[in-house]
Amino acid sequence: MRGPTTSPQSRLEKIAQQYDTDKAVNNSYLQNYERVFAGLVDEEVRLLELGIKHGGSLLLWRDYFPRGLIVGLDINPVDLEDDSGRTHTYQGPQQDIELLDRIGHEMAPDGFDIIIDDCSHIGVLSRVSFWHLFDNHLKSGGTYVIEDWGTGYWDHWVDGVSYRPKKRSFSQSRYRVTRGLARLQQSPFLARVPLTRTILRRIKSSVVRREFNQHGYGMVGFVKELVDELCVADIAVGTGDSSVNSKFRELRIYPSHLFITKA
Repeated sequence: MRGPTTSPQSRLEKIAQQYDTDKAVNNSYLQNYERVFAGLVDEEVRLLELGIKHGGSLLLWRDYFPRGLIVGLDINPVDLEDDSGRTHTYQGPQQDIELLDRIGHEMAPDGFDIIIDDCSHIGVLSRVSFWHLFDNHLKSGGTYVIEDWGTGYWDHWVDGVSYRPKKRSFSQSRYRVTRGLARLQQSPFLARVPLTRTILRRIKSSVVRREFNQHGYGMVGFVKELVDELCVADIAVGTGDSSVNSKFRELRIYPSHLFITKA
């Protein structure tokens, strides 16, 4: 009788066991990284990680990308022993955009291939560093990773709020109201009446909003904003502007782990 089998460790998992990094205790993160980054292993990757604690993750990436330049930022000083000359550390907060610019200009004037946010896990701070780095210091086709976005569901976290979903049952009468409002919105006659579309949109919004549980706190709220960015072409439907395109080519969401590919 055969006993349970375990999957052999990946190369990244084996490397992680050698260093002081919390990535070593989360195999799902390492498996996600291996899946996305495997094709870049032999490239001259330039990687920036925000939030490096003792620097173990920089050594992990140094070994995984043998031709890569690995850069880390942390709010506390990090004294990292590495004779390879391929790791560099900076000290400061992730929302300091002047510091982020200096790192970009000094370490990756042509842009980073990979940026990883494992820093504060606070929505408003992560948003600042994300948009500044994504727009100004990430290559086209590069990957931006956000770790631990699930903190937005934690009551004990700085900007987290516990998730208490209410049970939602289907209401035939409410659905009929929604369909009726939608038909009125499409009426050519009512479209000519001032403010009618605005009023109908607000009424329908208040009805539809009650159908679904909403949670927009902390990192969870920030991630939902990123989903909106992915869908800007759909958001623009009805405006007559067909030239609107997302800055994202792809967005992959895993439990508490997010990968965005720049268009």
